[in-house]
Amino acid sequence: MRRALLLSLIILLSQPFVSATDITADSEEDSSGTLSGTYTVSNGATWTVSGDYEIAENTAVIIEEGATMVVSGSMNAVAPPKLNLAGTANVHVPVGFLGETGVLRIDFADEVLYGIDIEINNESTTNWTGTQFDWNGDLDVENVTVNITTHPFQISSISTITLSAQGATPVMLEADELSGDGTSLVIPDRNNAWSIDVQGTLIVTGSIFGAGISCHGTCTLNGAQMTSTGPIEVMGSISVTDSSLSGGISDEDIIIWDDASITWTNSTGTGGVTDNWVNILTTRTVGVQNGYVVFYGYNMGYDSISTSPLGDNSTFDSGNMGDNVIEIALDERDRMVRWQDGNGVVHEESASGLVVLSTPWGDYEHQISELPKVNHFDVSLDLPLLSFDSLVESDDENNVDSRLGVMATVTNNGDAAANFLIDCTSNGVDANVGVNVPYSAGPGETIEIPMNWDSAVEGDLALECTIFVPYHFEGFDVVYPTGTERTNPVTWSIEDDESTNLALPIAIGLVAAVLIFVLVLRRQMGIEAAKEYSHVNEVSGEEDEDSGVIE
Repeated sequence: MRRALLLSLIILLSQPFVSATDITADSEEDSSGTLSGTYTVSNGATWTVSGDYEIAENTAVIIEEGATMVVSGSMNAVAPPKLNLAGTANVHVPVGFLGETGVLRIDFADEVLYGIDIEINNESTTNWTGTQFDWNGDLDVENVTVNITTHPFQISSISTITLSAQGATPVMLEADELSGDGTSLVIPDRNNAWSIDVQGTLIVTGSIFGAGISCHGTCTLNGAQMTSTGPIEVMGSISVTDSSLSGGISDEDIIIWDDASITWTNSTGTGGVTDNWVNILTTRTVGVQNGYVVFYGYNMGYDSISTSPLGDNSTFDSGNMGDNVIEIALDERDRMVRWQDGNGVVHEESASGLVVLSTPWGDYEHQISELPKVNHFDVSLDLPLLSFDSLVESDDENNVDSRLGVMATVTNNGDAAANFLIDCTSNGVDANVGVNVPYSAGPGETIEIPMNWDSAVEGDLALECTIFVPYHFEGFDVVYPTGTERTNPVTWSIEDDESTNLALPIAIGLVAAVLIFVLVLRRQMGIEAAKEYSHVNEVSGEEDEDSGVIE
């Protein structure tokens, strides 16, 4: 039992002790020391830090709505920093005349996997990789400048530089003892930083190192020195005046989310490829009426990209399909609408868009000359609005298998033209009304459509015709108040045959024709026979004249 209690006590004592401090009245920290644990500044209270304090790992400060925190002294993380290197960096190393010769050793925070170039005193090493770089040379100087060109596929950073002169004790320089163009102090691991959650008001006139700051309320930096605090995430508002921000761990010192605001006056950021601030939308969507509408984006975001056709039916997240919302930006760079670069130049996207609905009636488009810089906006298309006014038959009776004229009247009360078809039925089956071709009606136009209706069956029948609406218009009202009309009943009957029987006249005609043919034939034969007889007589007479008779 004792052993169990002892073991429990050991485990309890081995757990880190985290304190929680509630600041409910105005108070001030004006000395020095270490702050650790969780500090909550309550509504109505002001907490002032005017002294110089180290901030333990994982310390959290919460400023409630209606509360204020003022930092006029310094609040620095105890986590050892590292020196981040930009694409081109010039690291100034204070040597202090240590000795005539010796070794300058650079310890990199992480292994350099892609080759970098290092130049010292005109001695260059190209495409170097590893964790420790040694240079042998003259250390009897005040300073040595290390020129480093890094690789774009990795972030290179220095943890320490050690100077070992012959006959002298080695000197180790921490990252915060180094400086130079293209360098910035950062916290090695974001988890080792401390945090400030601003729901109320934060005012900084002193210095802060290594804090992760989220500003839902109001943040004011006036003459502040902010190191390794980037990106400060702003959901409320921030004002930066006569201040410096450096050592951001991302590509921006400040992120302004959605409709949060920023003012930047006479201040400097990390610089280089690190933007002073960027404005990013958490979401970027457009509302439409159905999944057949598609969106084309042009010159969107930080990289001025153009999109392929995007639609709700082909959304980035299949779980959102069917909500009639098109996601038009996949990542934060596409949702970045304005930013200030490291040189202090403000940029703003110049994006436009096109919304298209393609249907058998035609293509309907909506141009967006300037894409709204908001989380969501809706788009309405100019569409036709057809009404079937009337369907009038030319007579109330007709013979089966003969045509009956019918006139249809359709009005387009919409804002766009339509090339539409009409389907007709009679007695529950498709009706023959002639050639079914598309009919065109422009905005505000009334057209008459002549039809020729026939029926193969007898009876009292009515013709019913409907404007055919393609499925592409799902969710749209393109027919109003009605898309169907019906004729009055028409009596269809078989026509009685009251004409004279032609069989007898035809037979008489045939007999007469035969008789005439026979008569003509006999006459022709008689003529031919007479000719033959005349010819025989002539021949016989000639023979009598030539031959004589001997008596």
